[in-house]
Amino acid sequence: MAGKLQIRTVEKSDLDFIHKMRKNNDIMQYWCGEPYTTKEKVLKNYEDRQTDTTIREFIIYQDDEKIGYTSLFNLNFSHRTGTFGIMLDPYHQGNGHAADSTRLIVEYGFNILNLNKINLDVVDYNKKAIHVYKKVGFQIEGEKKQQYYINGKYTNGLLMGLLKGDYKPK
Repeated sequence: MAGKLQIRTVEKSDLDFIHKMRKNNDIMQYWCGEPYTTKEKVLKNYEDRQTDTTIREFIIYQDDEKIGYTSLFNLNFSHRTGTFGIMLDPYHQGNGHAADSTRLIVEYGFNILNLNKINLDVVDYNKKAIHVYKKVGFQIEGEKKQQYYINGKYTNGLLMGLLKGDYKPK
C-alpha cells in the first residue's frame, strides 16, 4: 500500500524534475505557458526565489517518489491572500493526487501562513481541475474572457477562490 502524499520545500536537486515538467506540452497548456525553458532559466528562477517572501514552493511526493510541484505565490501578508498553482507529473495523474495535493497546500496556507483566502486561475476547458478545486471547496468568482492564447485559439480563464472560514478539511 502506498504511503500518504506529503510536501516539502523545493531544493536545487529537484530542478531537473521541474524542468522536465516545464518542457511537457500536456502540462504547460494548463499552465497557460509554452513548453519552452532551459535548465539555466529554471536554476535562475530558483535562485531568485530564495529571497522572495511572496512565494512558497513545494515538491509533492509519496514514498520518496516525486509526483508533482505546487506553490503559493503572490503572497500578500497584509491582506492574507495568496494564489495557488499545481503541476502533476502525467504519470501520476488520475489517482486522486490532485485533490490530496491541493488540500495539503490549502492547509499549509491557512494553518501555517495564516492566510484568509487562496485564489487560483484555471482555463475553462480544464474540467477535471475545476471539479477537483470545487471538491476541495473553491468557488468560481469570475470569468476572464479570452484570457489565454493556447494551441492557436483564445480561451477563457476562471478565477476561483477559497476562504479559510469556508474550508472543510477532509
